[in-house]
Formats: sequence, structure tokens, C-alpha cells
Amino acid sequence: MFGAVKNLFTKPSTKVGLGILVSIGFIAGAISWQQFNNALDHTSTEEFCVSCHSMQKPLEELKQTAHWSNKSGVTATCSDCHLPHDYTYKIARKVQAIREVWAEFSGKYKTEEDFEKHRQEMAEREWARFAANGSKECKACHSYEKMNFDKMSDAARKAMIPAAEKDQSCMDCHKGIAHHLPKVDENAVKSKFDQFVNKSPSQGNAYHTKGNVDLFLDEGLSQHIGNLETAVPVAYVKSSKNADLVELTMWRKDKGFGRIWYHDFGKNITDAVLSKEFMSADPKFEVLETKEDPITGLNWQKVKLQAWVAKSQLLDEVTPIWANAESQYKMQCSTCHRQPDIAHFDSNSWIGLFNGMVGFTNMDKQTSKEVLRYLQMHASDSEGTKH
Repeated sequence: MFGAVKNLFTKPSTKVGLGILVSIGFIAGAISWQQFNNALDHTSTEEFCVSCHSMQKPLEELKQTAHWSNKSGVTATCSDCHLPHDYTYKIARKVQAIREVWAEFSGKYKTEEDFEKHRQEMAEREWARFAANGSKECKACHSYEKMNFDKMSDAARKAMIPAAEKDQSCMDCHKGIAHHLPKVDENAVKSKFDQFVNKSPSQGNAYHTKGNVDLFLDEGLSQHIGNLETAVPVAYVKSSKNADLVELTMWRKDKGFGRIWYHDFGKNITDAVLSKEFMSADPKFEVLETKEDPITGLNWQKVKLQAWVAKSQLLDEVTPIWANAESQYKMQCSTCHRQPDIAHFDSNSWIGLFNGMVGFTNMDKQTSKEVLRYLQMHASDSEGTKH
């Protein structure tokens, strides 16, 4: 029996010609290849993609954009954006998709809350893919070579010509154009900053605040007098068991209570907001200098005050805060248009510009304050432009 089976594969057939066997093999292979491609095509359709329960949410988001419906009728399906068009990379992406199918079956995205919890990781995975291939799927429709820059608006032309010259990835500026952006996880952001906290600050050294920091008049932290914004420079004086004494050197407008203290003369970059109760009780702060603002005619005072903050609020480096704010600015503000060059506007102009845009983003109040501060601190009239 074994010998007969062995002969079947090692000796030519005496009843069926070799040509017939080859033909049968070729036909079977062609049919199998066709069926494989049919399956590949079927699993690349929008109907198949959105058949998973978890994909209904991004589908509804897509329906609100020009990629779903527009005046020209030229639209994009799920696979147009999320599946490579080159055959080899398409197969590789299909294999990777097994992970997503398993996540669906295992209930990873079962509820809306579950989906939102993992939206960041899904978005970053796709952004990384677009960055790696230069947004090749986008450019299948949006080709730099076929763009008529003369028909663009001035703002679009200024953005697109430099992008075309370096074949820039579309996703550098257009995150969130088809689906909602991930919501900012404030706890995750704070934990990123924790590693930069100085546990043993040195007297006289300059540090920056980690976040929205409470200010107190006493080392027992019982007499609250206001708050410091994120990334505010302070000078360390000394420590007690539970608090650090810091020295603030800022500017205030000598008008009313003057309880908003600013980063620099004539610039509305908020460093601290002191309470009305504290400022109306004749507080003992030192006035170092008084100058008149030629634009508004208001007197500004350079002031110095020592106050207490809770421990672990001081950072050695302000760079991670700016990096996080820059990331949010690029991600959130690219949904509608290209972000303006930060140094094109001065610090006071950015207030109105940003407040007019922030309502179209997913930024929460604290994040928006940090992004505005980043823009102001890197504006045309700020020292951040020199960094």
C-alpha cells in the first residue's frame, strides 16, 4: 500500500498524460488564485469593513465629512485610506488586521466608552503608518503633481507649495479630517511630566510649574491665594515638610485689583491669577519697576512675591510641556486648515486668534490654556522664538 502511494508521486502516470495533469494543476491553481482575490476584494469593501459593531461610530463620523459626500461626488471608502494599494503591502496589512478582528470578537471595543478608551492607540497606529509611507493612500487621490496651485486660496497655496516641494506627508497637517480626534487624557499627560519633577530643588535655581498650581501664603497650605499657570518660571527659595517656597517675578497692570500677573511687560501672557480676597487685603509684594504701556496708556508694575506650593510641582525642563502643547496644536488645529506659523503673530494677537478657533476642537479647558500659552511664548515677540 505504501509503495503504491509512493509511486503515485514519484513515477509518471501510465493512465493519465503529463500534459493533462499539468493542465488540471494549472486550472486548479487559477481557480484558487481567483477565489483568493475574490475574498481579498470582498474583505476590502466598505460594507465588510463596517459590518463590525465597533466600526459604526467611525462610520458616522466619516459621514459628516467631505470624504463621504461632496459636490463633485468623488468620495473615499474605508479601504481607500486604511488599506495600502500596493499588492504586497495590502497582503501584509490584511495579516495585521487579524489583530483588529480578534479585538472585535474579544469585546475590546464593545461599548462606546471602550472605543474612546482605545481611540488614541488606534489613531497613533494609523498616523505612524501614514508617516512611514508619506501618506501614500491620500496621494492616490490628492497628487501634488496634479494640483493647480493657482486655483487655491492664498493660505492654501502658501501651505501646499512648500509641502509639495518636499513631498510632505498629508497627515502631518490633516489629522482628524475624517474621524474625531482622540480626547486628551489629562492623567496620562500629567504622568508624562512627573518624570521631570525635581524632588530636591536647589536654592536660587529656576524651575517651571508642572501644571495649574495652587499658591498659598503659608507653608501649611491653608491660606489659598491664587494659582500659577502651566510652565511658569519660578525661583526656588526653600522647603518645608510638605511645601516649597518659591519667588515670583512678574508684571501686573496697576488698575483695579491687578490680580492677573503676566509673564512680561505689555504682553497678556498670564502667569498667575491671584484671588480677589488676597489682593484686596493690602498684600505685601515688592514693586520693582513701573512703566507705562504706550499702546494702552496703562501703568504696568514689575512685582515680586514669595508664596508656597505643594511639593513635586517644579520641573527641571519646560521642553516636555511645550512638546505636548505643540502636538495638541498640530493635531487639533489641522482638522479645518493648515496651522498658521506661530511666529507670524505676536503674543497678544494670538489670544483672539486662538479663542476664535478653539471652539472647533476637542480641547478641554486646561489643555486649551496650555496650548495658548505655548503659542504666546513662541510668538514673534517672545523669547521662545529664539529656542
